[in-house]
Amino acid sequence: MTHKERVIASLNHREPDRVPRMYRDVPEVRARLKRDLNLASDEELFRLLDIDFRWVDPVYAGKPLMLPNGNKMDIWGVEWKYTRFSETAGYWNEVAHPLAAVEDLSALDDYPWPSVSDWDFSGMEKFCLDNEEYAIMTAPGIASPGILQYPVQNLIGIERSFTDPFINPEFLEKLIGKVLEFHLAFIDKLFSSAGGRIDFFRIGDDFGTQQGLIMDTDTWKAFFQPAFKAMADAAKKYGAHYYQHSCGAIRDLIPGFIEAGAEVIDPLQVKASGMNPAELKKEFGNLVTFSGGIDEQELLPHGTPEMIRREVRRMISIMAPGGGYFIGPTHNFQDDIPTENILAMYEAAGS
Repeated sequence: MTHKERVIASLNHREPDRVPRMYRDVPEVRARLKRDLNLASDEELFRLLDIDFRWVDPVYAGKPLMLPNGNKMDIWGVEWKYTRFSETAGYWNEVAHPLAAVEDLSALDDYPWPSVSDWDFSGMEKFCLDNEEYAIMTAPGIASPGILQYPVQNLIGIERSFTDPFINPEFLEKLIGKVLEFHLAFIDKLFSSAGGRIDFFRIGDDFGTQQGLIMDTDTWKAFFQPAFKAMADAAKKYGAHYYQHSCGAIRDLIPGFIEAGAEVIDPLQVKASGMNPAELKKEFGNLVTFSGGIDEQELLPHGTPEMIRREVRRMISIMAPGGGYFIGPTHNFQDDIPTENILAMYEAAGS
């Protein structure tokens, strides 16, 4: 089987020659792996680990985003500051929320929304052709859009994102509509530029905590599910499959994601409440494919390579029968995960 054939077989709930391999990391881990393994490129790393996916996105060609103070301004007008949490790693965090104090609906018409013209899509089809043996997925970032976490919460703040559905629903509805307007235009340009050669459209938006959902399912269905379905439908016009990323304890949202057209749920976050692999396989295994399953919270950073190999074999025994499973970490590989543990995970996935 080619890498793409393997992925599509599992997606269609047929058992391939081996379980497809997903990969996720933070930049610090990518750089360290290449250094430790004496590799010159991302492609060499993916080939060494025998990853079945490749990720595509257009090139940003708009105004510079880095600011003189070392912060950056994103396409939505939100300023971000890099915060280190260790000597070798960190995350970008918002400095302020530009629409936090805005409640006038007309102000949304005047806001400087991003434009599709700020990206160069000219290399999309060539990338897909050069990687046609792999399953092509939209890359994390602007090519894998969200609604709530990014950019709504960045624009109005977390508190308002939870209160506006009840005290200012018209504003939230219009804000989501403005975001969706850009996303739909971007999705159409993205997929048309790739000549219909992108296999998976990834939507990334987190609705779970470790213990449960961040909002009730009725609120989610009223404000967010329609936007997700609209984006998925726009990508499906080009033959793409809808891959939904949402961290946390999202079991109660899985039926809603499926209603919106999701064919893959990512991640299978096994340490989150209600995300028991065997139960999810039994309840939803014939309706959707799961991606992830190898614990990034405790096992990968603190376990031994042999512990990880055992868990990989156990997870495959639960999730792989009948297809419908891509193996990978439950979140991005973080900087506290030893190189040997990442290697052990993928080595065991092929055995």
